[in-house]
Amino acid sequence: MSRPIGWTLALIGVTAIWGWSFVAKHENLATIPASTFNALTFLLAAAVLLPFASAGLRGLSRQDWLAGIGAGLVLFIAFSLQTTGVAYTTPSNAGFITGLCTVFTPLILYLTGKGQPDARQLAGTVIALVGLGFLSLEDFSVHYGDLLVLGCAVGFAAHIVVLSRIDSAAPSQVFAFLQLATVGVLSLVWSLGTGEFDVPTATAPLLTIAALALLSTALAYYIQTKAQAVLPAQKVALILICEPIFSGVFGYFMAGDRFTQAKAIGALLILAGLVFSEWRASAQEAGGEGVRE
Repeated sequence: MSRPIGWTLALIGVTAIWGWSFVAKHENLATIPASTFNALTFLLAAAVLLPFASAGLRGLSRQDWLAGIGAGLVLFIAFSLQTTGVAYTTPSNAGFITGLCTVFTPLILYLTGKGQPDARQLAGTVIALVGLGFLSLEDFSVHYGDLLVLGCAVGFAAHIVVLSRIDSAAPSQVFAFLQLATVGVLSLVWSLGTGEFDVPTATAPLLTIAALALLSTALAYYIQTKAQAVLPAQKVALILICEPIFSGVFGYFMAGDRFTQAKAIGALLILAGLVFSEWRASAQEAGGEGVRE
Protein backbone atom coordinates (compact mmCIF):
# COMPACT_ATOMS: atom_id res chain seq x y z
CA MET A 1 0.00 0.00 0.00
CA SER A 2 1.48 3.36 -1.03
CA ARG A 3 1.97 6.13 1.50
CA PRO A 4 -0.73 8.42 0.06
CA ILE A 5 -3.30 5.61 0.13
CA GLY A 6 -2.28 4.60 3.64
CA TRP A 7 -2.52 8.14 5.02
CA THR A 8 -5.80 8.68 3.18
CA LEU A 9 -7.29 5.66 4.95
CA ALA A 10 -5.80 6.79 8.26
CA LEU A 11 -7.31 10.26 7.87
CA ILE A 12 -10.71 8.75 7.07
CA GLY A 13 -10.29 6.77 10.30
CA VAL A 14 -9.68 10.05 12.13
CA THR A 15 -12.93 11.52 10.81
CA ALA A 16 -14.71 8.37 12.02
CA ILE A 17 -13.24 8.86 15.51
CA TRP A 18 -14.34 12.50 15.50
CA GLY A 19 -17.81 11.47 14.34
CA TRP A 20 -18.06 8.96 17.19
CA SER A 21 -16.84 11.59 19.68
CA PHE A 22 -20.10 13.52 19.37
CA VAL A 23 -22.03 10.47 20.59
CA ALA A 24 -19.51 9.81 23.37
CA LYS A 25 -19.70 13.40 24.61
CA HIS A 26 -23.48 13.53 24.40
CA GLU A 27 -23.90 10.37 26.47
CA ASN A 28 -21.46 11.41 29.22
CA LEU A 29 -22.40 15.08 29.55
CA ALA A 30 -25.56 14.01 31.32
CA THR A 31 -23.42 13.24 34.38
CA ILE A 32 -20.20 15.26 33.84
CA PRO A 33 -20.11 19.08 33.45
CA ALA A 34 -18.68 20.31 30.17
CA SER A 35 -15.92 22.20 31.98
CA THR A 36 -14.75 19.09 33.84
CA PHE A 37 -15.02 16.94 30.72
CA ASN A 38 -12.82 19.32 28.72
CA ALA A 39 -10.33 19.80 31.55
CA LEU A 40 -9.70 16.09 32.00
CA THR A 41 -9.66 15.33 28.26
CA PHE A 42 -7.25 18.07 27.23
CA LEU A 43 -4.91 17.81 30.21
CA LEU A 44 -4.54 14.09 29.52
CA ALA A 45 -3.98 14.72 25.80
CA ALA A 46 -1.36 17.38 26.61
CA ALA A 47 0.37 14.94 28.97
CA VAL A 48 0.54 12.36 26.16
CA LEU A 49 2.16 14.90 23.81
CA LEU A 50 4.56 16.34 26.41
CA PRO A 51 7.36 13.74 25.89
CA PHE A 52 7.36 14.55 22.16
CA ALA A 53 7.31 18.31 22.71
CA SER A 54 9.54 18.79 25.76
CA ALA A 55 12.79 19.24 23.81
CA GLY A 56 11.25 21.84 21.51
CA LEU A 57 9.73 23.80 24.39
CA ARG A 58 13.18 24.74 25.68
CA GLY A 59 14.06 26.67 22.56
CA LEU A 60 10.82 28.61 22.13
CA SER A 61 10.92 32.37 21.95
CA ARG A 62 8.54 34.60 23.88
CA GLN A 63 6.68 35.23 20.63
CA ASP A 64 6.25 31.49 20.06
CA TRP A 65 4.87 31.00 23.56
CA LEU A 66 2.37 33.82 23.06
CA ALA A 67 1.35 32.48 19.65
CA GLY A 68 0.76 28.95 20.94
CA ILE A 69 -1.15 30.11 24.00
CA GLY A 70 -3.17 32.58 21.93
CA ALA A 71 -4.21 29.86 19.48
CA GLY A 72 -5.07 27.68 22.49
CA LEU A 73 -7.32 30.43 23.85
CA VAL A 74 -9.32 30.46 20.60
CA LEU A 75 -9.49 26.67 20.69
CA PHE A 76 -10.68 26.79 24.31
CA ILE A 77 -13.59 29.04 23.33
CA ALA A 78 -14.51 26.78 20.41
CA PHE A 79 -14.43 23.55 22.43
CA SER A 80 -16.26 25.15 25.37
CA LEU A 81 -19.12 26.06 23.05
CA GLN A 82 -19.09 22.67 21.34
CA THR A 83 -18.96 20.51 24.45
CA THR A 84 -21.66 22.57 26.17
CA GLY A 85 -23.82 22.56 23.05
CA VAL A 86 -23.54 18.80 22.46
CA ALA A 87 -25.39 18.25 25.75
CA TYR A 88 -28.40 20.16 24.37
CA THR A 89 -28.63 18.81 20.84
CA THR A 90 -28.28 15.50 19.04
CA PRO A 91 -24.85 14.09 18.11
CA SER A 92 -25.86 14.22 14.44
CA ASN A 93 -26.82 17.89 14.55
CA ALA A 94 -23.60 18.71 16.41
CA GLY A 95 -21.48 16.95 13.79
CA PHE A 96 -23.12 18.58 10.78
CA ILE A 97 -23.09 22.07 12.30
CA THR A 98 -19.45 21.77 13.39
CA GLY A 99 -18.60 20.97 9.77
CA LEU A 100 -19.65 24.50 8.84
CA CYS A 101 -16.24 25.73 10.00
CA THR A 102 -15.09 24.79 6.49
CA VAL A 103 -17.27 27.45 4.86
CA PHE A 104 -16.76 30.02 7.62
CA THR A 105 -12.96 30.01 7.24
CA PRO A 106 -12.76 31.93 3.92
CA LEU A 107 -15.34 34.41 5.22
CA ILE A 108 -13.24 35.15 8.32
CA LEU A 109 -10.16 35.50 6.13
CA TYR A 110 -12.06 38.04 4.05
CA LEU A 111 -13.31 39.98 7.09
CA THR A 112 -9.73 40.20 8.42
CA GLY A 113 -8.39 41.43 5.10
CA LYS A 114 -6.50 38.24 4.23
CA GLY A 115 -8.32 37.15 1.12
CA GLN A 116 -11.58 37.21 -0.74
CA PRO A 117 -13.88 34.20 -1.17
CA ASP A 118 -14.58 33.28 -4.76
CA ALA A 119 -18.03 32.73 -6.22
CA ARG A 120 -17.91 28.98 -5.60
CA GLN A 121 -17.06 29.45 -1.91
CA LEU A 122 -19.86 31.98 -1.49
CA ALA A 123 -22.33 29.66 -3.21
CA GLY A 124 -21.22 26.76 -1.02
CA THR A 125 -21.66 28.91 2.07
CA VAL A 126 -25.19 29.91 1.09
CA ILE A 127 -26.15 26.29 0.36
CA ALA A 128 -24.71 25.13 3.70
CA LEU A 129 -26.47 27.89 5.65
CA VAL A 130 -29.79 27.04 4.02
CA GLY A 131 -29.14 23.46 5.12
CA LEU A 132 -28.47 24.72 8.64
CA GLY A 133 -31.91 26.31 8.64
CA PHE A 134 -33.58 23.03 7.66
CA LEU A 135 -31.50 21.10 10.21
CA SER A 136 -31.89 23.39 13.22
CA LEU A 137 -35.10 25.36 12.85
CA GLU A 138 -38.19 23.75 14.29
CA ASP A 139 -41.44 25.70 14.62
CA PHE A 140 -39.39 28.76 13.60
CA SER A 141 -37.25 28.56 16.75
CA VAL A 142 -33.54 27.85 17.07
CA HIS A 143 -32.40 25.11 19.44
CA TYR A 144 -30.08 26.36 22.18
CA GLY A 145 -27.60 23.52 21.66
CA ASP A 146 -27.45 24.08 17.90
CA LEU A 147 -26.75 27.78 18.46
CA LEU A 148 -23.83 26.97 20.78
CA VAL A 149 -22.37 24.47 18.30
CA LEU A 150 -22.75 27.06 15.54
CA GLY A 151 -20.62 29.39 17.66
CA CYS A 152 -18.10 26.56 17.97
CA ALA A 153 -17.94 26.23 14.16
CA VAL A 154 -17.09 29.94 13.93
CA GLY A 155 -14.49 29.41 16.66
CA PHE A 156 -12.84 26.52 14.80
CA ALA A 157 -12.74 28.63 11.63
CA ALA A 158 -11.11 31.46 13.58
CA HIS A 159 -8.61 28.97 14.98
CA ILE A 160 -7.63 27.89 11.45
CA VAL A 161 -7.08 31.54 10.53
CA VAL A 162 -5.00 32.17 13.66
CA LEU A 163 -2.80 29.15 12.93
CA SER A 164 -2.27 30.31 9.34
CA ARG A 165 -0.73 33.52 10.67
CA ILE A 166 1.80 31.90 12.99
CA ASP A 167 5.29 32.27 11.56
CA SER A 168 7.64 30.03 13.48
CA ALA A 169 10.22 27.33 12.85
CA ALA A 170 9.21 25.46 16.01
CA PRO A 171 8.05 21.83 15.52
CA SER A 172 4.30 21.43 15.03
CA GLN A 173 3.99 19.05 17.99
CA VAL A 174 5.26 21.85 20.26
CA PHE A 175 2.46 24.18 19.17
CA ALA A 176 -0.02 21.33 19.49
CA PHE A 177 1.08 20.75 23.09
CA LEU A 178 0.83 24.45 23.94
CA GLN A 179 -2.69 24.63 22.53
CA LEU A 180 -3.95 21.46 24.20
CA ALA A 181 -2.38 22.45 27.52
CA THR A 182 -3.96 25.91 27.28
CA VAL A 183 -7.40 24.42 26.66
CA GLY A 184 -6.92 22.00 29.55
CA VAL A 185 -5.72 24.62 32.05
CA LEU A 186 -8.42 27.16 31.12
CA SER A 187 -11.09 24.44 31.31
CA LEU A 188 -9.78 23.48 34.76
CA VAL A 189 -9.97 27.13 35.89
CA TRP A 190 -13.52 27.30 34.48
CA SER A 191 -14.50 24.10 36.26
CA LEU A 192 -12.95 25.08 39.60
CA GLY A 193 -14.31 28.61 39.37
CA THR A 194 -17.87 27.38 38.94
CA GLY A 195 -17.49 24.68 41.58
CA GLU A 196 -18.20 21.96 39.02
CA PHE A 197 -14.92 20.07 39.09
CA ASP A 198 -15.31 16.51 40.23
CA VAL A 199 -13.33 13.58 38.84
CA PRO A 200 -15.80 10.84 37.92
CA THR A 201 -15.39 7.49 39.64
CA ALA A 202 -17.51 5.39 37.27
CA THR A 203 -15.59 3.35 34.72
CA ALA A 204 -17.58 4.34 31.62
CA PRO A 205 -16.92 8.13 31.68
CA LEU A 206 -13.27 7.60 32.60
CA LEU A 207 -12.81 5.26 29.62
CA THR A 208 -14.58 7.76 27.35
CA ILE A 209 -12.34 10.62 28.48
CA ALA A 210 -9.23 8.47 28.01
CA ALA A 211 -10.35 7.38 24.55
CA LEU A 212 -11.13 10.94 23.47
CA ALA A 213 -7.81 12.23 24.82
CA LEU A 214 -5.73 9.49 23.21
CA LEU A 215 -7.65 8.78 19.99
CA SER A 216 -9.70 11.89 19.17
CA THR A 217 -7.00 14.38 20.21
CA ALA A 218 -3.39 13.14 20.47
CA LEU A 219 -3.45 10.33 17.86
CA ALA A 220 -5.82 12.21 15.55
CA TYR A 221 -3.55 15.24 15.57
CA TYR A 222 -0.52 13.10 14.72
CA ILE A 223 -2.30 11.40 11.81
CA GLN A 224 -3.70 14.66 10.43
CA THR A 225 -0.28 16.33 10.55
CA LYS A 226 1.42 13.42 8.78
CA ALA A 227 -1.39 13.07 6.22
CA GLN A 228 -1.20 16.75 5.31
CA ALA A 229 2.50 16.29 4.55
CA VAL A 230 1.83 13.77 1.76
CA LEU A 231 -1.68 14.61 0.53
CA PRO A 232 -2.93 17.65 -1.43
CA ALA A 233 -4.62 20.20 0.83
CA GLN A 234 -7.82 20.01 -1.22
CA LYS A 235 -8.00 16.23 -0.75
CA VAL A 236 -7.50 16.64 3.01
CA ALA A 237 -10.34 19.17 3.15
CA LEU A 238 -12.67 16.84 1.26
CA ILE A 239 -11.78 13.88 3.47
CA LEU A 240 -12.51 15.92 6.61
CA ILE A 241 -16.05 16.44 5.32
CA CYS A 242 -16.58 12.76 6.23
CA GLU A 243 -16.71 13.82 9.90
CA PRO A 244 -20.37 14.97 9.88
CA ILE A 245 -21.31 11.90 7.84
CA PHE A 246 -19.83 9.64 10.52
CA SER A 247 -21.54 11.69 13.24
CA GLY A 248 -24.86 10.99 11.52
CA VAL A 249 -24.12 7.27 11.18
CA PHE A 250 -22.98 6.87 14.80
CA GLY A 251 -25.82 9.07 16.00
CA TYR A 252 -28.35 6.85 14.20
CA PHE A 253 -27.01 3.49 15.39
CA MET A 254 -25.65 4.41 18.85
CA ALA A 255 -27.74 7.36 20.07
CA GLY A 256 -31.10 6.76 18.43
CA ASP A 257 -30.97 9.92 16.30
CA ARG A 258 -33.70 10.03 13.67
CA PHE A 259 -33.95 12.54 10.86
CA THR A 260 -37.25 14.08 9.88
CA GLN A 261 -37.60 14.94 6.21
CA ALA A 262 -36.62 18.55 6.89
CA LYS A 263 -33.55 17.54 8.91
CA ALA A 264 -32.46 15.06 6.24
CA ILE A 265 -32.71 17.79 3.60
CA GLY A 266 -30.73 20.11 5.86
CA ALA A 267 -27.95 17.57 6.43
CA LEU A 268 -27.65 16.86 2.70
CA LEU A 269 -27.56 20.58 1.87
CA ILE A 270 -24.78 21.16 4.41
CA LEU A 271 -22.72 18.35 2.88
CA ALA A 272 -23.42 19.66 -0.62
CA GLY A 273 -22.35 23.15 0.42
CA LEU A 274 -19.12 21.87 1.98
CA VAL A 275 -18.21 19.75 -1.05
CA PHE A 276 -19.13 22.53 -3.49
CA SER A 277 -17.02 25.02 -1.55
CA GLU A 278 -13.98 22.73 -1.29
CA TRP A 279 -14.01 21.18 -4.77
CA ARG A 280 -12.87 24.34 -6.54
CA ALA A 281 -9.17 23.48 -6.86
CA SER A 282 -9.37 19.73 -7.49
CA ALA A 283 -8.62 20.02 -11.19
CA GLN A 284 -5.57 22.18 -10.53
CA GLU A 285 -4.20 19.88 -7.84
CA ALA A 286 -4.66 16.78 -9.96
CA GLY A 287 -1.66 17.89 -11.97
CA GLY A 288 0.12 19.96 -9.34
CA GLU A 289 1.91 19.62 -6.05
CA GLY A 290 0.92 16.96 -3.57
CA VAL A 291 2.30 18.45 -0.39
CA ARG A 292 0.47 20.83 1.89
CA GLU A 293 2.52 23.88 2.92
